[in-house]
Amino acid sequence: MKRLTLLFVTVFALFALAAPAFAEDAITVTSNKFTNNFRKNLTFVLGAQSAAGKITNIALLIQLEGIASSGRQIPDFSPGAQVQATYEWNLERNYLPPGVSGQFWWLIEDDKGNQKQTEKQNFRVEDTSQQWKKLANSQVALYWYAGGDSFGKALFDRAVEAMQYLQQDTKVSVERQIQIFIYGNRNDFFKAIPMSSKEWTGGQAYTEYSIVVINVEPNSLEWGKDATVHELTHQIISQKIRGPLGDLSMPHWMDEGLAMYYETYPNPLDNQFAAPLKRAIQNDTLMTVRSMVGAFPTDSAAANLAYAQSYSLVDFIIRKYGRDKLAQLLQDFKTGGFYDDVFKKALGVDTDGLETEWRKDIGAKPRVIPTRGATTPTPFPTFSLSTDPFVAPTAAAKPSATPQVVAVQATAAPPAPTAAPSNPLRSVALCNSTGLIVLGVIATAWQIRRRRPHV
Repeated sequence: MKRLTLLFVTVFALFALAAPAFAEDAITVTSNKFTNNFRKNLTFVLGAQSAAGKITNIALLIQLEGIASSGRQIPDFSPGAQVQATYEWNLERNYLPPGVSGQFWWLIEDDKGNQKQTEKQNFRVEDTSQQWKKLANSQVALYWYAGGDSFGKALFDRAVEAMQYLQQDTKVSVERQIQIFIYGNRNDFFKAIPMSSKEWTGGQAYTEYSIVVINVEPNSLEWGKDATVHELTHQIISQKIRGPLGDLSMPHWMDEGLAMYYETYPNPLDNQFAAPLKRAIQNDTLMTVRSMVGAFPTDSAAANLAYAQSYSLVDFIIRKYGRDKLAQLLQDFKTGGFYDDVFKKALGVDTDGLETEWRKDIGAKPRVIPTRGATTPTPFPTFSLSTDPFVAPTAAAKPSATPQVVAVQATAAPPAPTAAPSNPLRSVALCNSTGLIVLGVIATAWQIRRRRPHV
């Protein structure tokens, strides 16, 4: 029996030695290179050879940080025993902002069935056209190149301050560092954002990548501070609420209202928004809260009112119910459910009840609430946080903040509510009226607002 066993083992070993090379042993990688050519393209080049046959199948897998799934791409190559495969990510068609990082790896197969998977390699999209300066901690990184060290430090300090009280109020622990890129020149800025961006665009935010790109010129520091806080609010709310597929389910008025509240706090609402709110209260022309669940109006006057009401609603919730209830609301929105059920659970009133209490608080006339059947609750829409590039308001408007462009492709902005200002260097808008707060004009006589410590 022992002799038979020994014979079997010997024969098996001989067959194994005589068999052709199998799996990864047959295929070797001769080169593996990534080239960043922002903002034209990213190129991935692989060199490989097979000792057993022709390489017939190659796939490139790319995993972007912040995106749940990886993408599978087919590179250009000619089958053979020795090949070079090239894949070009065209940033003009499929834009990625500076700061995006990820990993890539290759799957290779020859006509004999041998396969090889390369090790994962890190890559990062960089705008190498500027000499960037950087200030960072574990939660926020700010990059800038114009305005000197004091300019960058002022923006960074404001960001750090805002992060502290935003996390305190929302009960969010920021787990992923938020990157903010400050472009100090309009031409530089437009070279760094999607080609489809309108001339009145002043910045874009990418919540899935935790990246913000803003045009803040050195003489507009105070405006830049406000824009930074507004953007951080959107990013933090996104980290709190965003689902596994990147969707954000909460009323749009609450999203923008929170951003406006923290951008403004502890100062009163700017007259650009306070004036239309006061007129609407006096003339009984307030929008219904339910009408602000989705995209805001494209008309600039109506948009200003929508943002003003959103701010006022969030301010009312915080004053009447407290910051703990605000944090509970955010947690309940993350958990999911109908809007009315979430408001009832946290505040004890549904959307209509909240509007009734809010109208009393601001001195507005009561609204006649139509009877709503119990079988028609307000469902959660599944849209991502503020998906539009920033839009300029009227020439007399004052700055505010933000857009939210998510995923790989930036969303095209709707038409500007008013004609673009004649001098783009003096007017930068960060939000359009369908989903973002209007930033307005950086006027020469900009009023520097003194800020008190958050309490």
